[in-house]
Amino acid sequence: MVKRVAGILFFLVLSVLYGQDNQTGQSDLLPLLDGAVKNLASEINKKVSLPQGQKLALTGWTFQDTSPPLGDYWAAQLMEELVNIPGRSFTVLPGGQEGADLTLSGEIVEVAGIIRVYTRLGKARLSVEAVFHTDFVRDVNLSEMLAGGRGGSSSSTARDAYETDSRENPHTTAIASGEGGSYINRTLHTSGDEDFFLLVPDRDGSLVMETSGDIDTYLEFYEADSWNRVATDDDGGSGGNARIRHRVSSGTRYIAKVRGYSSEVTGSYGFRAYLVEEVQIAPDEYENDDDFSSAKDITLGEGQRHTFSSGDDVDWVKFQVTQSGRYTITAVGINNRSGGLDTYIELYDSSRNLIDENDDGGDHLDAKLTLTLAPGTYYLSTRCLDDEPEEPYTITVRLQPSDR
Repeated sequence: MVKRVAGILFFLVLSVLYGQDNQTGQSDLLPLLDGAVKNLASEINKKVSLPQGQKLALTGWTFQDTSPPLGDYWAAQLMEELVNIPGRSFTVLPGGQEGADLTLSGEIVEVAGIIRVYTRLGKARLSVEAVFHTDFVRDVNLSEMLAGGRGGSSSSTARDAYETDSRENPHTTAIASGEGGSYINRTLHTSGDEDFFLLVPDRDGSLVMETSGDIDTYLEFYEADSWNRVATDDDGGSGGNARIRHRVSSGTRYIAKVRGYSSEVTGSYGFRAYLVEEVQIAPDEYENDDDFSSAKDITLGEGQRHTFSSGDDVDWVKFQVTQSGRYTITAVGINNRSGGLDTYIELYDSSRNLIDENDDGGDHLDAKLTLTLAPGTYYLSTRCLDDEPEEPYTITVRLQPSDR
């Protein structure tokens, strides 16, 4: 459909609203874009009168002051369609507007769930001769093609397909069964942005929520109806990613909130949630060792394997130092992996005075202390910060070789 207005400026509106289901993959998105560009090229050729021999250049499509992948693809595909038009009256230049009589450029905007691609035909540096627009229903794949644009300010990140979400309007998120499941692609598109995920488990169990990506995310977990915050995490996953594992009840509504560690964090990240099988771990051979008075002896330099029979279990060991020096004390999950067992250690003297403590001083979530100790008897308390520990761990106390 063509809508003309007075003067030399007129608008050509492609009447088709291109859309696809949110589950459609990239293999379906590209034919959709290609068809839209083909229609646009046809409209340009049919509706706009270009004198014979005029030179036409495509100069780019921007989104929020960046050049996104969608804009780059749109320009490249439009050039291909224009070049292949039989009997065209104009010449298409390979890039830039130097020497061009006419230019094609545009902007991509997002309004109320619609992504609109504006295309302007203008006389180089003089006037706009025509404007076209093509509409798409916003979905995950198109949102990804708008993210990661070149140029612009550091805060120029596209809104994702699930905005606008809030505590009152969280995104209902599927919970996978068993470890794994696909990540949902989200963005923190502006300073202070927060994303909300509604999670309703279909059975009791341990729910794992985690993020992926290159930005420093912070995760908060709430009971949805009471808004009681039951867990938080910053770097429990790999890199700067967050990870929470929490016991949940079937049919209860929960909300996971993802934000940046600081309000200035923006960028793309992934989120997923899955229920894992509960692991029953038998008490270790050193029980009962749950308090200071029942601490078991540990030999320097030799690892001692323990288990947490529950999230409330505490293990105590004691050791003798006969030589002053630098000692390293660790409590490491046997799988030694990112997102594994989260240990916490406290070191006491024989009078039960706290000397030092540590949470994540080692690799991943492992506790580690390195400090100078004088001869004497020392007591070490080890506990777990997970609600449901799922693997054994090893306590080791070593004198550093350089001090031998």
